[in-house]
Amino acid sequence: MMRAASSWFASRAPREQLLLQIGAVVALLAALWFGWQAANSYRTGAAADLASAMQLRDDVARLRATPTTGAGQVTPAASDGTPRGAASAIATQFGLSPSRIEPDGPSGIRISFEPASARSVYGWIDAVERAGFSVNRITIVRAGEGDLVQGDASLSAGRT
Repeated sequence: MMRAASSWFASRAPREQLLLQIGAVVALLAALWFGWQAANSYRTGAAADLASAMQLRDDVARLRATPTTGAGQVTPAASDGTPRGAASAIATQFGLSPSRIEPDGPSGIRISFEPASARSVYGWIDAVERAGFSVNRITIVRAGEGDLVQGDASLSAGRT
């Protein structure tokens, strides 16, 4: 195969050989450039993923190191017993501001919170479940510096 390619190349005129060599060099440089760009993009994405994971690890370690107040020290919130009433009352107890509350199925609600402390959102989840409701889905997204998050949850009456 190499011999055939070599003899084919040797049979070209000197001007064609020069053009083929220049074309090969340009193609090699283009392949190296685009390969470097792709590798740099993957490296940058991996570095961002690593930084995010390390931040999350540090947040979890900080939350674990923070002394807890004890499970029984949170007083139950006064509510009408419905998922909407309990979620609203407990949110008020933890200093959360619901931005949206809407029905989710026959006996559940979907609630979204304004940006607040992650500790408050996690405390709200714990208190809602202690009140006898089931949190079926929760989405927590970092909303700023520190532990500021925006939460969105679905809960229903009774345990699942």
